[in-house]
Amino acid sequence: MQTSRRISRETGRFVRVTPGSQSLERGIRILRAFLGGTPSLSNSELVQRVQLPKATVSRLCRSLVDTGLLDFDVKEEAYRLAPSCLSLGRAFQFSRSELGTVNGLLETFARENQINVGLSAHDHVHMVYVTTFRKGRGAQTRTVAAGLRLPIETCSPGIAYLAHLGANERAAVYELLADEHGPAWPKVRGPLNAAIREALRRGYSQASSLLGNAGVGTIVRGPQGSIYGLNASYLASAGLPPQLTVETLGEKLLALAEEVEGVWGTTR
Repeated sequence: MQTSRRISRETGRFVRVTPGSQSLERGIRILRAFLGGTPSLSNSELVQRVQLPKATVSRLCRSLVDTGLLDFDVKEEAYRLAPSCLSLGRAFQFSRSELGTVNGLLETFARENQINVGLSAHDHVHMVYVTTFRKGRGAQTRTVAAGLRLPIETCSPGIAYLAHLGANERAAVYELLADEHGPAWPKVRGPLNAAIREALRRGYSQASSLLGNAGVGTIVRGPQGSIYGLNASYLASAGLPPQLTVETLGEKLLALAEEVEGVWGTTR
């Protein structure tokens, strides 16, 4: 019988043959309910969001408060994320030391092209900015920071990431998206498949988000098998700087991706 470590090493994916902890997974579902930016959630609101019995949510929230991951506001009768969660984000940045080694490249690219540049990582049905430099035109472009979550199916780095995946891995993300969108999923899937085909043809993706941003994206391979989305975005209403077209920006972004991978010692 193959060991978990051997299977993980051979497949390049995390695998464990032993079962996980259901209680831990449910507790994490409660924490993830806050990721959309909700400042506080009552017990009943959590029950609705995580689809668990009221007694289970109460018990898990008690443990999360006791371990310092949630706070309870007595006046509001609702839970909030505890300060330790901010420390987890800081710890993540320290654990990805490679990010700091390419900040100069990203900032220079953003400034020279008057564009916004960001690196993001996949999380379920979102891409999460891990670093970003906002040098585009318009004050609105400067409101984005690390930690912002973008729907994977509507943002250029998300489409590029999905295009990079193998058939089985992409199908797994599609299952999550089907749950997220419900009956509307078939209408979302068609345009998404077309965008993925176009990304595979050109080497970079193109997308316009509901936030009024447009941009192009690709992927970069990081150390230890990590994959990041790399994107350049701008306010759709302001348009691209006069020296750029979508095509020239896409080619520039691909060249930037090669530079980043050169610093990291990885290859496309």
